[in-house]
Amino acid sequence: MLVATDNGHGQETLGKRTPPFPDGSVMKENTFNRAVVGYLISELERNGFDTVNVAPETTDTSLSVRTTRANNAGADIYISVHANAFGDGWNDANGIETLVYRVGDNGQTQLAKLVQAKLIAETGLKDRGVKERTDLAVLRDTKMPAILCECGFMTNIDEAKLLVSDDYRRKVARAICKGVCAYYGKKYIPEVTEVAEKRYNKVEEMPYGQDTIKKMVDSGLLVGDKQGNLNLSEDMVRVFMILDRKNLL
Repeated sequence: MLVATDNGHGQETLGKRTPPFPDGSVMKENTFNRAVVGYLISELERNGFDTVNVAPETTDTSLSVRTTRANNAGADIYISVHANAFGDGWNDANGIETLVYRVGDNGQTQLAKLVQAKLIAETGLKDRGVKERTDLAVLRDTKMPAILCECGFMTNIDEAKLLVSDDYRRKVARAICKGVCAYYGKKYIPEVTEVAEKRYNKVEEMPYGQDTIKKMVDSGLLVGDKQGNLNLSEDMVRVFMILDRKNLL
C-alpha cells in the first residue's frame, strides 16, 4: 500500500504561524507539519507501507502539484497534516478534527474516523470530530481516500506549547499511523527503543560475583581505567564467574 503524505503549507506561507509566545518567538505551522510528516513516514515504513512525500520542498508547494504527485504515483490513501487556527491572537478554540471531502459511507470517512479516534486517544485533546470540507483541493482533487488532520490550535497557547514539543509531534505521527493500520486491518508495530545496558564500575556495585571480580582485581587480571572504573556488564561478570568455577582464572 502506498501512502501519500503532505505537510501543509510552506516555511514562508503568510499568516500560518502562532501568535508571539511570551518570549517573542513564534512557531511556523509548516515547521510542525513537516516534523510530523517526517515521523509519520518512519512510522508507516516500519509498519510495511510505502510512502510518497508530495511536498518535500521547504517552499509552499502548490496544491495542484501536491495532488498531481499523489495521483501520478497511484497512492492508495492521502494524508495531509496541519495545525489549526482561529483568528490571529490567543483564544480558547481547542481540539483536533479530521477533514474529508464528503462525509458518508465511503473510504475517506472510514479512514478519517479511525485516525481521528487514534489522535484523541494518543493526545487526550478535545474531539472535534470528522468534518466535511468540499472547498479543499487536497481533498477534492485526489483520486484516493484523502484526509486532512488538524492536530491542535496554534492560537490556543496551551495547544501551541504542545505543537512545538517533539514528544507531541511524535505522538501525532504515531496516532495517524495507528489509524492507517486499523484502516487496513494491520497490527501496529511500535518502535523498538534500545535500553542502555547496565555497567558496573566498582566491585561493591556487582549484583553477584563480587568475590570473583575482587580476586581478579587483586591479582591484576582485571584492571580498570585511570579512575579505577571496571565498566563490566552483567554478562561479563557471569563469564568470569564460570571461568572461576572451572579454576581457569
